[in-house]
Amino acid sequence: MNRSRLLLWSLGTVIAAAVIAWLTVRVTAPDHEGDDAHSEASFHQWLHENLEITAEQERILHPHEIAFEAERTRQREAIEAAGAALAEAIRNSGDSESPEVEAARRKLVEAQGELQRLTLDHFFAMKEHLSPEQGEKLLRWTQESIVDGHRR
Repeated sequence: MNRSRLLLWSLGTVIAAAVIAWLTVRVTAPDHEGDDAHSEASFHQWLHENLEITAEQERILHPHEIAFEAERTRQREAIEAAGAALAEAIRNSGDSESPEVEAARRKLVEAQGELQRLTLDHFFAMKEHLSPEQGEKLLRWTQESIVDGHRR
């Protein structure tokens, strides 16, 4: 009887860990297509409404936007793959402190950090093509977005 309880407890723990890993990836990875489309459109609209981007600036920034979008897409795919690998490691190991789970978790965190780095690099690259006033507004918006994003 004890053996079946132990088996059921272990199975329940593995399932719970897999569900938690899946939810963590879904919540922390900015890979919600509807949200992304809204957020991208909102950001572009914000740029025009608040920074008063000129046609010349738009012409200069457009290639940067296209390149960033390609990098962002690749990195989101890496985050999704790392999340799937973490879920698999949890399913196979059943131990949150196993080397496999820890390595997969680190890989996910690194992929998420890389997306943050790419995004910040992109904002600072954009700032180079803005007036000082526009650049200051962009930095303030970026700072506020980071703070507000962590409050959700």
